[in-house]
Amino acid sequence: MSYSIEDNHEFDLLVKQDKLQLLYSQSFPSTYFSLFTAFIYAGIIWGKIDSTYIYGWLTAVVITTLIRLTLFFTYKKQNPQDADILKWEKPYFASLMLAVAIWSIGIVMIAYRLPFLYQVISFLIMLGMAGAALTVYSAIRYFSSLAVLGVLTPVIILFVYIGNRTSLLIALTGLIFLVSALRATRILSHNLHYSYMLTHALSRAKEEAERLASIDMLTGLNNRRAFTEQANVQVEYCKRYEHPVAALVLDADHFKKINDSRGHAAGDIALQNLARTLQKITRSSDIIGRIGGEEFAVLLSNTEEKEALLVAEKLRKWIADHPVNINDDYFSITVSIGVATDHDYNLEKLLNRADEAMYQAKQSGRNRVILAKK
Repeated sequence: MSYSIEDNHEFDLLVKQDKLQLLYSQSFPSTYFSLFTAFIYAGIIWGKIDSTYIYGWLTAVVITTLIRLTLFFTYKKQNPQDADILKWEKPYFASLMLAVAIWSIGIVMIAYRLPFLYQVISFLIMLGMAGAALTVYSAIRYFSSLAVLGVLTPVIILFVYIGNRTSLLIALTGLIFLVSALRATRILSHNLHYSYMLTHALSRAKEEAERLASIDMLTGLNNRRAFTEQANVQVEYCKRYEHPVAALVLDADHFKKINDSRGHAAGDIALQNLARTLQKITRSSDIIGRIGGEEFAVLLSNTEEKEALLVAEKLRKWIADHPVNINDDYFSITVSIGVATDHDYNLEKLLNRADEAMYQAKQSGRNRVILAKK
């Protein structure tokens, strides 16, 4: 199976979750840096303007910072997973836009009343804030784009309004930076998005490759390697808790005749029917595998000998009583089953004994269940 990383809705959602997680983790420190910058700026302009404006703006900045920190701490405490992360996008965006508005409007209102030198310093401060917004919020393009626009546009308009040659040139510089920043948001966001998409596609492809390596392609059951690995884990579990364990080995009777008389396609369908029957009759905790051409094995955990024989007999009878149907052409199939129980918890010995009992069932006339000798 192949995966397209260009147009996959599932991957898009996963990537969006990844980017939101990244935003919440990397923008947490920036909230403190923003607050520190506000106090540094206040110190620079102190005494150059009525302190009421500075106090008012700082108060708004502190309140906004507390709102954002509350959001981040709540997010961390709840630790949302998977699709629940997406519910945190709107609160994040709202808090970000509030912070941008407080900074941009507040700086413009203050800078308008400052001497020109300090207006230039205000402009440089906002350029720095725009650059920080570009890097911190680049994970989601519209976040970073709107943040950069919100931070720079008001101060650019202010310098255009001031109207002297120097202020107009500064405004032009800001405009050039703004256009470059907006272009950068597109490039950064696209590259990050593609990188996350590629990561998820590779991860999914790896999972699929591992799954296919453990699955018998015809029946969908575990192949021999996967069956052995899973069965060993189950046997170890039973050993730890001293639970009984049993194994069934079953083989389709006269299977070569089916292939010779009806074709290999009919044989494949018969094996698929056998696999479905095994899945239907056994428990979800039992481990099933196709371990040979027409040979299957089942590991029954926490199962005594009597129960294992009942399961085997139920399987044998069901298979014998339900002919295979191919386009309304019915033919019967039977199986020989060997059953073994073991309290030594050795999977290889257990399967060997069940296999020997299965061959005894073949030699005894087929379509029967034989219990392995202890």
